[in-house]
Amino acid sequence: MKKITKDLLSVEIYDTRAEMGKAAGALAAKRVKEILAVKEEANVIFAAAPSQNEMLAALIEADGIDWGRVNAFHMDEYIGLDAAAIKRNGLVARFGRHRDNI
Repeated sequence: MKKITKDLLSVEIYDTRAEMGKAAGALAAKRVKEILAVKEEANVIFAAAPSQNEMLAALIEADGIDWGRVNAFHMDEYIGLDAAAIKRNGLVARFGRHRDNI
């Protein structure tokens, strides 16, 4: 990983998409845990596009997150779409065993 910092901006450059997703998932997990340490619930909005697969996979596998206290929102929600439509369920499918909180 290569890190570039300019003023308050810090950019991390990874060799592979898998490495980047793992790092992003770890950072997201850390932040969710920090929020849950001081608040009863955490509200989190997720994008569910294929570009997020690696990050979501890493986040799902992170230890120590009480998913029962996380309210997950789907950034790519479509207004007026039938509840059973596949486009509504992209995030739910990725979160599998945690789907009750989405």
